[in-house]
Amino acid sequence: MLAELASALQTHNKASVLPQTLRGYGGVGKTQLAMEYVYRNGSDYSLIWWIPAEDRSQVRESLAELGKALKLPPSQDMTQTAAAVLNALASRDQPWLLVYDNVDDPESLRDLLPTSQGHVIVTSRNNAWAAAGIIEVDLFKRAESVELILRRGKTITAAEADRLAEKLGDLPLALDQAANWHAETGMPISEYLDLFDMNIEELLSEGKPVTYPTTVYGFLAVAFQKLRADSPEAAQLLELFAFLGPEPVSVALLRAGRGAEISSPLREALQRPIILNRTVRDLRRFGLAKVDPNGQRIQVHRLNQMVLREELRADRLEESRANVQKLLAQANPGYPDEAPNWPMHAEIGPHIRAAELLSAKTENRRAVVLDQLRYKFKIGDYEGSRDLGETVIAAWAAPPEQGGLGPDHEQTLIASRHLGDALRFLGDTKRARAIDQETFARLRRNFGENHEHTLNTANSIGVDLRIAGEFEAALKSDEENLKRHLAVYGEQDANTLRTKNNLAVNYRILGDFQRAYELDLRVLAQWRERLSETDGRTLFSVSNLARDLYGLGQYEEALGEQRKALTGYQDLLGREHNDVLLAERTIAIALRKTGQFGEARDVARKNYRDFDHRFGADHEHTLAAVMTFANALRASGAATEALSLAGDAVERYEHRFGARHLLTVAARINLAVILRTLGEKDEARATDEACLGIAAEVVGPDHPYTLCAATGLANDLVLDHDLEQAYRMDLDTLEKSRRSRGADHPYTLSCAINAGLGMQKVGDSAAGRARLQETVERMAQVLGSEHPETLDAGRGKRAECDIEPPPT
Repeated sequence: MLAELASALQTHNKASVLPQTLRGYGGVGKTQLAMEYVYRNGSDYSLIWWIPAEDRSQVRESLAELGKALKLPPSQDMTQTAAAVLNALASRDQPWLLVYDNVDDPESLRDLLPTSQGHVIVTSRNNAWAAAGIIEVDLFKRAESVELILRRGKTITAAEADRLAEKLGDLPLALDQAANWHAETGMPISEYLDLFDMNIEELLSEGKPVTYPTTVYGFLAVAFQKLRADSPEAAQLLELFAFLGPEPVSVALLRAGRGAEISSPLREALQRPIILNRTVRDLRRFGLAKVDPNGQRIQVHRLNQMVLREELRADRLEESRANVQKLLAQANPGYPDEAPNWPMHAEIGPHIRAAELLSAKTENRRAVVLDQLRYKFKIGDYEGSRDLGETVIAAWAAPPEQGGLGPDHEQTLIASRHLGDALRFLGDTKRARAIDQETFARLRRNFGENHEHTLNTANSIGVDLRIAGEFEAALKSDEENLKRHLAVYGEQDANTLRTKNNLAVNYRILGDFQRAYELDLRVLAQWRERLSETDGRTLFSVSNLARDLYGLGQYEEALGEQRKALTGYQDLLGREHNDVLLAERTIAIALRKTGQFGEARDVARKNYRDFDHRFGADHEHTLAAVMTFANALRASGAATEALSLAGDAVERYEHRFGARHLLTVAARINLAVILRTLGEKDEARATDEACLGIAAEVVGPDHPYTLCAATGLANDLVLDHDLEQAYRMDLDTLEKSRRSRGADHPYTLSCAINAGLGMQKVGDSAAGRARLQETVERMAQVLGSEHPETLDAGRGKRAECDIEPPPT
């Protein structure tokens, strides 16, 4: 089998990866075979990585660790990190090997396998794998069984070895355990076989379902008897593994749960390090667990775990389940938003389902599940948060008579809120909104308007309304929510500050950047009073302030603030976290607005590709990043490429948000600017006329986006030689811009440039030249004398006003 595996891996085309799957029943040695291949062929590879693959979250976490080993830029977004690692492997020249151990479902590796340049080994019991790349791992032949036993037991005869192999059914795991048992205890084979037969008879006489090989059961039954007699605390520790996941369990996790009210004598052993270490050694001595050389991680074979569940009497089984649940609840640090707690949450995560915490009877045990939902979300494992959330809601929303908590239970509603967050972040905004609305209604009805959970969910309601384009309703919702936060939490509370951030988002989208700036500035000052400059909440507020500064036309200040905070943001969250990508988009926008077109184009290109790779082409943030890149391309002279990108983005905006959504209108206004640049004046005019009408209806005639559409339409009129109408529109837009943006806003100065040029054409030529010169001088003071827009204005070129919408 090793030769077959080596041949298949070495002869396959490097242009694509075909995983070689070692498939067979539990206990036949699939993992051992993969380990032996690695041992024999390790020198052929520059990199080898072993991946526990029981579920997708574990695979993503292991790939993230590989990213650290490869010195890739760190990120808390697990899905994006996994993709970056796989891309790095695909471009790596040196040979590498990944081993995905114990894959339950082939579909679980979707998008988590590398595509080219290396080798992949999979171990699995599942028969659903495609025929290509399958190597069947079967039971030992008798001669192999006898050889293994004789190697381990020097006093065993060949005849005894044959009898033992016959009794154990040639199952490698059972053979290995029995041989180790003999080596440790010196028990004669005849006595062992008598005990074995007695326990198998008991198993069959009790009518227990022999789901797993009786050989494994027989060994464990014998081992348990000895262990319970010699080390009761070790027996209790082993019984915990009936309800722990199959991956290694850290001693740190056991110690973290030492305050739990679990059964004696294990409770006392957990509280005394020397006794705990001795207990762990007993498990290893009897061949019941693997312990790493430092004694800090314990692993029990999954087949043994399965048999444990069947072997334990009902009372001991319930006791073991309760012990595990109590231990995990005690070890749970809570506060999943706090990064220092993430390592312990990571330790707990693999055991949530095995411990049956979803059906736990007490709230503090089920709280572990809720914290896992939030933890996965915070580290960027949005898919993991969503998947766990779906499972939780399916279990908890059922009525109590069906084993659930009911749809109105407090913990069901908290889980629903977390699920809504994950869905929204993944772009499933319609479903997120439906869940948020139902959750909010139930919370208000059962807990009241001012309950903390109700207030937290109200924040999601405002986001949902903005995404749906209901901006005035979102503003009203967030204003009311802030009033309640102030009444419940007070002015300085973190929850209140987050709600103020949400309110400022409404101000930005509605074009009131000054009001947003004043509110964000106060929030930032309050965070800085209690937190460091590198705390995530401080950095988030800096990013909000930078967006306000851009909206106010203070481009240099916006660029400076966001750049100053970017390194700390990257260090904290990683280069590909959503918040970091949004900050980088702000930098790309500010670079273009300060006239640094080349760098803006390069930053914007990478930014939109990162968003597209992580969230897909139709996500709000991806579409905004595409438009930022298209604007940068047009500014740097690549209008044809910009047109292709912007045209596709507009179609996606319309499909995703609808033709009358403000985000769609903003994208179409930008598209019209590109069309005009390329001489497509008729299509540009039709687009601007439609956008002007919709924007005026949706957000009013004085909204910045409406004014941008008006500026574009006036430029269309000039191209169509309707100079009188264009001039009247320039004057009207200039007046509104002075009122809403301020006299020195760069876009107000652009409107003044266009009005001055129009006056020269249809009015007082001398007065028009004087006004134009005065405006050019003022623009030089605001943007700089060498800024491209200042230079264009000096040459008599009409100005354009494009749009960069903030995130909702």
